[in-house]
Amino acid sequence: MIPSRRCEILVVGAGPAGSAAAAHLARAGRDVLLVEAHALPRPKACAEYASPRIADELARLGVGLGWRAVARPIEGMEVIRGADRVRIGYRDATGAARPAWGVDRLRFDALLARHAAASGAEVAERTRVISLLREGASVVGARLQGTDGPLDVRADRVIGADGARSTIARLLGVSRPPWIRRVGLITHVGESGGLDDHGEMHVGDGYYVGLAPLPGGGLNVGMALPMDGRAPAAERYRRAIAGIPAVRERVGGLERTTPLHGMAPIGHRVSRAAGPGWLLVGDAAGFLDPFTGEGIYRALRSGRAAADAILEAGADAPARYARDRQRIFAAKSALTWVIQAMLAAPPVLGYALRHLQARPEAAGTLGSALGDLRPATDALSPGFVASVLRP
Repeated sequence: MIPSRRCEILVVGAGPAGSAAAAHLARAGRDVLLVEAHALPRPKACAEYASPRIADELARLGVGLGWRAVARPIEGMEVIRGADRVRIGYRDATGAARPAWGVDRLRFDALLARHAAASGAEVAERTRVISLLREGASVVGARLQGTDGPLDVRADRVIGADGARSTIARLLGVSRPPWIRRVGLITHVGESGGLDDHGEMHVGDGYYVGLAPLPGGGLNVGMALPMDGRAPAAERYRRAIAGIPAVRERVGGLERTTPLHGMAPIGHRVSRAAGPGWLLVGDAAGFLDPFTGEGIYRALRSGRAAADAILEAGADAPARYARDRQRIFAAKSALTWVIQAMLAAPPVLGYALRHLQARPEAAGTLGSALGDLRPATDALSPGFVASVLRP
C-alpha cells in the first residue's frame, strides 16, 4: 500500500513562483509542502534578466537584501537592429531611475527555496509528481515519487509552479501549444565583451540574441531562433552569432563557460490557470517569449497573487486568482504582443526604434512600462502610439 499524508497546500516546483507562493502561505501560518523534482541548486535555461520590480516583490516576501549577492544591477537594455537602436531605461512613478537585474538563477532559485523553508514551508527535493488525486471534478492532492518511493499527498490546494513544461498543467489537460514557436538557446561566456552596465537585445532576420551581464562577470547569451532545420544546437548557436555583425563583434571570439541549454518551443499556453482545487503560477500558467524580460517578476507576482487568493477567498480562491491574473497581467501581455508584432515586421521595428531614439520621453514611457514600473496601458494608449509613429 502506498503511504499517504496530508498538508493544506502542496506547491509543485521550487522556482521563483513556487517558492514565493510557499513562503507567503507559510508566513501566514499555512501548512505548506513545496516539492522540487531536482536537487537544488539546479541549472535553469533562462535569460537571467529581470525587471526592476523584482526588488519590490522580494521585499514583500521578506527575503532581505541577501539576494543582491546573486544579482547585479543593470541600467537598462539597448534594442538594436542594424543601424537602428534605442536605449531603454527604467524610472518609477517619482521619476527615480531603477535598475533591472542580472540574476544568477542557479543560486537565486536555491536562495528562494531556502527562504520558503525558513518561512515555515517543508521543502522536499528530488520529488516529482506522478499523478493527481481527484474527487469528482476537484483536485485533492498528488501522488509523488521521492527518494523513499511513492507517496500520496492530500491537500486543500495544489499549486502548479513547475515551469513552461508543467507536468501539473499537462495532467490537468489545460496545456496548449504556444502561438509563437521558437527554439531557445542559452549559455554563458566568461568575459563581458565590453558590456558591463546594460544589456543588449539584437534583432536579426527572423531571430534575436540577448546579451545580459552576469553577477561575477561574463554574459548570459540567449537567443530565440526559428523552429526549422535539424542542425545541432552548437551549429545553430554559431550561425546565429555570426549572422548579426554587432553580436559577432561582442561575443564571437569568447569561450562558452556553460553548456548550451535549449528549449523547443520556448513558449507555453494554457486554456485556464485555475480550477477546483488547483492554481497555476509562473511559467506553468503560460509564457509567451523572453524578449521583454518579465518572467522572474511575473513568477514572483503570480506566486503572491495565488497566496493572496487562497488566504483571502477560501473556496472561491480559483475564481479570485483568475480575476486577479487578468487585472495584473492583461495589459502587459497585450504590450508584449505588440512587441512581437514588431519583431515580425522588421521595417516597422526599425521605424519605431529610430523614432524612440529621437523621442526620449516616449522611450522612457516604454521602458518604464516594460520594466513594470508604470501601467502597461500607458504604452498602449493612442497618444503614446501616435507619439512613436508620427513622422
